[in-house]
Amino acid sequence: MKGELQRTELAILLGRVVACCAILICFLLGSGRAQQVLDRIVAVIGDQIILESELNTQLDLYTGQMHVNPRTQQERDQLRKQLLEQMVNDRLLLSAAKKDTLIQVTSKEVDDALQKQMTSVKSQFTEDEFKAQLQAEGLTENELRKKYREQIESQMMIDRLVASKLQKVSVSSKEVKDFYQTYQDSIPDQPEAVKLSHILLEIKISPETTDSLKSRADGVRALAREGEDFAGLAIRFSDDPSARQGGDLGFFGRGDMIPKFEETAFSLDPGQISDVIQTEFGYHIIKVEDKMDGRVHARHILILIRPSPEDSLRTKHLADSLYGELERGADFSDLAKQFSDDQESKKMGGELGWYPVAQMTPEFEQGLEHLQVGEFSRPLESPSGIHILKLLDRKEERKLTLDEDWDAIKDMVRRKKTNELVQQWVEKLRQNIYVEIRL
Repeated sequence: MKGELQRTELAILLGRVVACCAILICFLLGSGRAQQVLDRIVAVIGDQIILESELNTQLDLYTGQMHVNPRTQQERDQLRKQLLEQMVNDRLLLSAAKKDTLIQVTSKEVDDALQKQMTSVKSQFTEDEFKAQLQAEGLTENELRKKYREQIESQMMIDRLVASKLQKVSVSSKEVKDFYQTYQDSIPDQPEAVKLSHILLEIKISPETTDSLKSRADGVRALAREGEDFAGLAIRFSDDPSARQGGDLGFFGRGDMIPKFEETAFSLDPGQISDVIQTEFGYHIIKVEDKMDGRVHARHILILIRPSPEDSLRTKHLADSLYGELERGADFSDLAKQFSDDQESKKMGGELGWYPVAQMTPEFEQGLEHLQVGEFSRPLESPSGIHILKLLDRKEERKLTLDEDWDAIKDMVRRKKTNELVQQWVEKLRQNIYVEIRL
């Protein structure tokens, strides 16, 4: 039991334990419990609070991800206290990051990160399951995005602040050896991992498909301008989850929506209907219902820009053709450099590096199931497109050793030293910001 508690202490010490993407998934899969209990404040940091439901979410995610199972109520309470301390520290770090003029996060970076994470979350569900789960939570997809955009921005700012500290920390050989001697029974095992290359073929939208979708949006706007009920048109034509509510987005302020959508909405008067505007999500038609106290109440119709069946079929034919060439002896690296749409890996012949098997997507795991080193998979689909994988190497699960894993252990020491420095800094921050723990 001592080893398990030491492992928990080490994991928390080496960094924050929950990524935003995991929080999004947890919200969709398990937030119902939070609605069934009376929430309470467990910590106050300046003018901010941490709710017990937030702490319980962190606890559930941590125990699931780290495979930690507190056996007694005392152990569970101790883990809750450790996690709450980390959450308080994060709030203090965020306050410091906002005051540091060198820590900058742009709206585009936040939008891009949110889009990637939402794509990852949606890949865990079928489209119908995702919509059903949102409906069960009483949310639209836009409301879910709004809910977590600020959280993602905060996470990015904290990460950059900690990274700036990490760069300044040096580690000696003696420190690596001492760390290993102290924690060797608690350091997580090297997981089973595979080294991969891939050819990624994105399912690109043809100009014909784009023209067709734009024409559809223009037609719907014409109906709205001719007097047809906007809410009814949204129910009939919109691809956004808000279609069920007649496209109603409720009131929102500046910074809640993507810039172009927001700019258009705020430029309209109540009752006005916008031209068709294009964002990264598709073609929008916006109707402003009301304006109040610097906020806008709007409805919208979204025509998603997405590939047509013909676009998908064209990409599948190309993937089948490349697979045939590989079977006839073509060089995988050469084909990746020529055809792959993964701009980073194609420079290296499609090489992706090492991936823990336990963290692979179901599509990749299934594609690699029966492959031997040096073999390649049949074309397989994922949210990113169509892949052909090549298995370059495989590592079995094992204990980390100084001889084989010096760099990995050295990085752990660097993170430990960084967190200790950050902790010292946090203690100074606590002298200037009111903190009350109520757990």
